[in-house]
Amino acid sequence: MSTESQLPTIPEEVTASWLTEVLKIEVKSADLKRVLPGTATKLYINIQYEDDKKTLKSADVCVKGGFNPAFIEQLPWVVLLFQREVDFFNRVAPSLGHIRIPHVWWAGYNSKQGIVIMDDISQGCEFGNATESWPVARVLAGVEQLAALHVSTWGVKPEDYPWLTSDYDQAVLALMETFDKVVNGPDRPPVHDYLKDQKRVTKVLKKHYALRNPKFRCLLHGDAHTGNTYIENGAPQFLDWQIIHIGSAFHDVSYFVGGALSIEDRRTYEYEILDHYLATLEKLGGPKFSAKEEDVLEEYRKSFLGGIGWIMCPYEMQVKECVDAMARRYSAALDDHKTLELVESLPDV
Repeated sequence: MSTESQLPTIPEEVTASWLTEVLKIEVKSADLKRVLPGTATKLYINIQYEDDKKTLKSADVCVKGGFNPAFIEQLPWVVLLFQREVDFFNRVAPSLGHIRIPHVWWAGYNSKQGIVIMDDISQGCEFGNATESWPVARVLAGVEQLAALHVSTWGVKPEDYPWLTSDYDQAVLALMETFDKVVNGPDRPPVHDYLKDQKRVTKVLKKHYALRNPKFRCLLHGDAHTGNTYIENGAPQFLDWQIIHIGSAFHDVSYFVGGALSIEDRRTYEYEILDHYLATLEKLGGPKFSAKEEDVLEEYRKSFLGGIGWIMCPYEMQVKECVDAMARRYSAALDDHKTLELVESLPDV
């Protein structure tokens, strides 16, 4: 929901009266329990409210948005991420089937802010940690969720979502301008030397973006790593829908598999997991593919390039422990699949 009304920009402005206005219920009190900083700030609030029968009820909610004015002044483009997530919950999520998403009470934005009010899932759930590799069974469950997302929008065209601007490629290429400085900086994760070649990696990324196979086009999560998940009753579910875009399904699949598994488990089980993703896609009503098909395997191998983002991730954006673990996994995957060589060997468009 786009609104020109005033939205809170600091935690203290998320009051009972404002919540009453947007939630359309009589909120009697709003008790801020915890503030979790990040790209988007999360405010954990207990609200007391009256239902339509005037019965007083209690609920724990998470109010997510841009509540750090100094950070937003430094990086004003992050507001676009907050707005994108609002659009996901309002425009996309209601039409998705087979995928588990937290209940959202309200989502809206204006030109300077984007806010999502959702259930507080921190109670009773475990959040994913990018430093930890996942067991194979959990990764199998994770690709089921990706298949559920993808099948709901399979074959989507940009004109189907005219509000969904295509910013992903440009954002990655903009970060590539500081690639050399970051990957060759002090105390960086060990990666293969040829993956530190800014000129070569940039050229490969540009070619990969131009060669994505439209046969596999759908709406993507865009940043499907384990740090953007939560585990409820043993089942993984995805969070943080700020980088949704239209692209190849294998961007999500390869990126998730490459980052979630230990290097040893990926080498042993990745094709079993790929087969499971493809089988789930078909089971849910999507197209039938096989990992033995050349174009499927090619797209899967190319799409590990999504991991370059972690190899060049500065410690200001992600903590060192996460960058170290993920960069090692993606470096190994890119090397195992000879991804750069594959893209370079393909004919130009």
